[in-house]
Amino acid sequence: MMRVMIFSLTAMGTIFFCSSLFVDSYLVPKWMILAIGFIFWGIDTALHYVYPFKRYSIKFPYLIEVVIVSIVGLEACYGLLSIITSEKNSFSTLTGTFDNTAGFAVCLCAGFPYCLQLATKKRRHKFLGIIVGIIITIAMIFSHSRTGIMSLSIVFSIWLWKYLRFSKEERKYFFYFFSFLIVSLYWMKKDSADGRLLVWICSMNMIKDNLLLGWGIGGFEAHYMDYQASYFERNPNSHYAFLADSVQYPFNEYLNVLVSFGIIGILILLLWFIYLYYAYIRHPNDKKKYAILVWLEISIFATFSYPLMYPFVWLVLSYATRNLLKDFYNLPPSYYRIVSVGLFIVCFWIANRTYRQIKAELLWSETVESSPTCQQNLIIEKYKLVYSELKTDRYFLYNYATKLYLNNEFNTALIIALECRALWADYDLELLLAEIYKAKIDFINAEKHYRVAAYMCPNRFVPLYNIVLLLDKQGKRNEAKKMACSILKKKVKIKSATVSFIKNEMTEYINKHHGL
Repeated sequence: MMRVMIFSLTAMGTIFFCSSLFVDSYLVPKWMILAIGFIFWGIDTALHYVYPFKRYSIKFPYLIEVVIVSIVGLEACYGLLSIITSEKNSFSTLTGTFDNTAGFAVCLCAGFPYCLQLATKKRRHKFLGIIVGIIITIAMIFSHSRTGIMSLSIVFSIWLWKYLRFSKEERKYFFYFFSFLIVSLYWMKKDSADGRLLVWICSMNMIKDNLLLGWGIGGFEAHYMDYQASYFERNPNSHYAFLADSVQYPFNEYLNVLVSFGIIGILILLLWFIYLYYAYIRHPNDKKKYAILVWLEISIFATFSYPLMYPFVWLVLSYATRNLLKDFYNLPPSYYRIVSVGLFIVCFWIANRTYRQIKAELLWSETVESSPTCQQNLIIEKYKLVYSELKTDRYFLYNYATKLYLNNEFNTALIIALECRALWADYDLELLLAEIYKAKIDFINAEKHYRVAAYMCPNRFVPLYNIVLLLDKQGKRNEAKKMACSILKKKVKIKSATVSFIKNEMTEYINKHHGL
């Protein structure tokens, strides 16, 4: 019963817990809940191995499944209600308790196979499974999540195939339906889909350069935008230039594995999938069948998104994996003592790390909140206090370097910004580095970083505008005028006051220096 309670509370937290006490108020709190849940589960399990005791249990089959279905059902309802309560009253706001549609959609997908499982059981379970399944489907459609809609459709069709015998003619119509679905989902957000093709092209270039072992953990974030910049430097007239944006994830978990761990990593992942399926076919049962469907659902979603970013997905996958492997192996009783010692050590390390992380995150958030009213020197001192704990967090380093730059501490700002650059290739970071070098009167390096930023996101105007100003300061008027002319000819992706200002400034600059 204790483990059920731990699982239930952890599942609730990884879906619904948000807190403005953290800089990232949506995702970080959910990961903290998962860490705390693992600590309690690990301690409970280890104690049971060391001191076996009689546990209180209740005879309620599919209790965990009911918990999962109930939680995702509440999340779907919350998302749908947000449409009504939103001031914009727009479907674009359908993100539930997450900061974007992807998190909302993948968590619903993770619970959907268990809706199907309950729909085939006794009446009390059947009603819950059918109702929540319908609510999830409606919420998914209104969320406009193409990946979520496709994942749900495929898994539901596979499940339906089990209960209905289709003729060859009916199978043909199934094929037509999925073909129409894929084409429709593509045209629903064509620009977004084409943008992902660009990401995959550049990711493949990364993979080719480190094919065997990959770039390591965090390799995509550290290098991807450099590859995107190189792509547009080689292909300045590419039709992708208008769609390019700052990218933090490859929108494909398998590509991410290839980028991070190379061929070795993807082979290990493939062997893991084979192992899970083998565990299923050796001892097939009802729980294992739906555990496979959970893995299939997330695997499909992973082809076009980033489901592993969300802790609820990890929790549900862990439960599905436990069901698949439960009867597949049996360890000798003596091994459980060793496992319990290992669990105690792991739980202690995670508890210590989580406590320090929470403490640092809370102080960072407090510092950010107090920045407008507090003296800059005091703000920077607080950043120094949490630096040792958060020095591997690229967002913290960027934030820290920005504060140092605004406080005119250019040398220290450059050090921190370069530390951040080692972890993160990013458009905004390139602009910050350029500004720091410009403040240090190092126009050569400033121009270099502005140009890198311009290649990273060719549809942006700010780096090009700053290059014109730098060239003018260096007396390179002809180069500056050419750049100004290219800015005026540049197609505008999103109209804004900044773009209008830049265009007006460039017009004045050309008129002022006409004939020079």
